[in-house]
Amino acid sequence: MNHVLRAAIGWFELGSYAEALGELDRLPVGDRNRTETLELRAVILQQMDRWDEAARSYTVLCGRDGAPVDRFIAWGCCLYEMGRIPECRLALLSAPEEARTCGLWNFHLACYESILGNKEEARRLVLECLRLEPGLREMVQRNENLAPLVAS
Repeated sequence: MNHVLRAAIGWFELGSYAEALGELDRLPVGDRNRTETLELRAVILQQMDRWDEAARSYTVLCGRDGAPVDRFIAWGCCLYEMGRIPECRLALLSAPEEARTCGLWNFHLACYESILGNKEEARRLVLECLRLEPGLREMVQRNENLAPLVAS
């Protein structure tokens, strides 16, 4: 691992996000576009509440082959923080087909569908979320958009 990238990780771990970004900016252009560098940049930007920049990083990351579902969820969360709910939904729906078997993916998509007024689809998704990962029940019950959909 490049010593500049290690320094950026060190600053990040210390909570010195501006310094971490400064280190990432020192990397040669080719290294700045590496997956691990872009992912670190996206996470740092999220910690700094720089949602638009983080979302742009996740857009690139999610466009790469083999992008894991958690990147699509993070992308949606960044868009959510900016109030761009229709785009959150589209970001999650652009995930690979196997994302549909992830409870957390279903949870987030259910939230966006509920906010958009698609209550039946949100209910279907939240029930699928709980079928796949019953441990998410408490999170569902604490969510003001989803709790009413599973209350009985």
